[in-house]
Amino acid sequence: MKTARILTFITGTLLLALVSCKPQEDDPVSHFTDGIVVTTNTPSNIAGTTAICGSTVTANDMGLMIELGVCWSKNEQPTVEDHVEKTYKCSQPFNCVLTNLDPNTQYHVRGYAKYGTEYCYGDEMSFTTLNDSTSIWSTALTTIPAEGITYNSFTTGGLITLPSDLNMNFRKIIGGVCCSKSPNPTLENCEFYVSDWIDYLEYTEITEKKFYFQVYGLEPNTQYYYRAFIKYEDQSYYYADALSITTPNIPFQLDLTTDYINYYSWDNILYASGFMYCSKPEMIDELGFCYSMDHSYPLFESDLITTVGTPTGEFYNFESTITDLSANAKYYIRTYARYMTDSIRYGNTIEFYTY
Repeated sequence: MKTARILTFITGTLLLALVSCKPQEDDPVSHFTDGIVVTTNTPSNIAGTTAICGSTVTANDMGLMIELGVCWSKNEQPTVEDHVEKTYKCSQPFNCVLTNLDPNTQYHVRGYAKYGTEYCYGDEMSFTTLNDSTSIWSTALTTIPAEGITYNSFTTGGLITLPSDLNMNFRKIIGGVCCSKSPNPTLENCEFYVSDWIDYLEYTEITEKKFYFQVYGLEPNTQYYYRAFIKYEDQSYYYADALSITTPNIPFQLDLTTDYINYYSWDNILYASGFMYCSKPEMIDELGFCYSMDHSYPLFESDLITTVGTPTGEFYNFESTITDLSANAKYYIRTYARYMTDSIRYGNTIEFYTY
């Protein structure tokens, strides 16, 4: 009986070893029992500080797969004890961005899968980062051309374009726009910037991700340079190419209102009040009221007028006293403004009767 128990224990141990994730040394792709195969995807989009890597896994029972990812290191045969990018959704294939890499450095990467309690590794691949500090984010981000340009504001943003099978693991990034009168603005030297968290970058949703902001507080008739930027989770800022616009001049806007009329019959005197808004008050040559008994739209050129003067600001209230009115008559009165020497703008008309 004692011998039988020992044989049973040995048999159980051998079966446990067969279902573990032990790679076959003679195959470049790691094959495992239970039909598990982990394949390391070829690294791509290699830049100075980033690269895209991934893995693909097949198994007889994918329901037992609880974790999928890649591990990498400067040393050969990286494991999950080194740097890891992973997902628990196990979507196929898994691709991710390796960030914060050192330029001009060789890295080794392997795909892996956690099947039950075991870690199964794919074949090892290596790549060398470029000899500068560029990132795939630098080419993935594009500045959206300005829209809704006014003399003091415009709307712009950024477009993120990445491979459709890239796995971002529910990451959130900061997106923004910086603007300056000098070319190639950054956050360190720009005059205006606006930024905020943008939506999670998740799986295939980031194939084309846009974000928009309004830049305001600009000067009229001025050239500005602007570009989108993002701040990724490695705390690095990445900028898109800069574009430029020239803001237009402040448009000429002139609005007149005839506010109220007070008539005092005992003195046969009329008090008229008006209001003006003008974006360029320096262009106003004269303000006043024109009035008539003949028609409801009195004219500066042909009817009676009373002159007030010139405004002292964009928003200007003005009043005038009109005398020598006829008794028992109906009058029409409205504000007027003469600007740019010979142009006339009118306000609304008010009717009143004398006694």
